Amino acid sequence: MSKKITLTIDGTAIDFDVTPAHHERLINEMQPNEKVEPTHNFLVRCVTPESKEALKPFLENPTHVMAIGTHLINKVVPAIEVAVGE
Repeated sequence: MSKKITLTIDGTAIDFDVTPAHHERLINEMQPNEKVEPTHNFLVRCVTPESKEALKPFLENPTHVMAIGTHLINKVVPAIEVAVGE
């Protein structure tokens, strides 16, 4: 089941269509020393065809890639509360 999400980035609405497979692939591609490239690829896989050109300028800056990826993932993954018992 995909989830359609619109993020407004510097005043520009950019649409994404995220599936559980997209998120799982992102998690599987992340390595201890490699976060930006998997997140970049995740954004490119999820952006709608109509929003690809609007996203491109933001993909040039690793900080932007990580910020956008974080916001998108936070919209996809439901919040849960975790407590560690003793």
